[in-house]
Amino acid sequence: MEHDFSPRSGQDLEHLASQLDRAMASLARTEQRLAAPQITPGETVFRDPKDAYHQITLGAVLVQYGLNAQHARALDGLLSMTFDQMKAVAAEATQIVDEDSDDDDETMGSGLLELLELMPARLEQFGRHAEWRRGFERYMERTRPYLDGLTDEDLRQLATRPPSRTQLHLIRVTCAYHGLAFPTLPNRRAAFEWLRDIGANGKYREVRP
Repeated sequence: MEHDFSPRSGQDLEHLASQLDRAMASLARTEQRLAAPQITPGETVFRDPKDAYHQITLGAVLVQYGLNAQHARALDGLLSMTFDQMKAVAAEATQIVDEDSDDDDETMGSGLLELLELMPARLEQFGRHAEWRRGFERYMERTRPYLDGLTDEDLRQLATRPPSRTQLHLIRVTCAYHGLAFPTLPNRRAAFEWLRDIGANGKYREVRP
């Protein structure tokens, strides 16, 4: 089989090589961007795959003791309590339990399940607060250093952008949990400042009575 080494074929190879160089440069820029993502206030942060592994593994253990997804918020509330809060809830649960139902073979797992089902509303209240606080603190941890380094011009530019979906979601959760009216927030800077001020107020750090 003969190959065409005419001047035209050389030009074609040069064109293909140029295209390949551009493609490789574009790929390198993409890899660099993905390796060090720049997160602006309220942007999405993707879950680390290691988190999913731990969640699945721990979940499998709890399922063996009869817990399911419906218990998640109550369990979150139980684990977020202080020791004194837990003692108070345990005392409330003791008043509900039938004193004649003594079972010496009861495991910690079965006792945990019983507690979650005896006090679902009380524990879920703590769970909602724990969920809100985690979301709020993650948001502030991401955004406060970013905004602290912005110039006045940067802040003016931020004020030209609408609130992000992450900000609006966190604001809805905050308002729902604390019984607040949804605020009027014209831009992303205003949304950040509203969330910052809510977190700075000590009463929003406590579980509602």
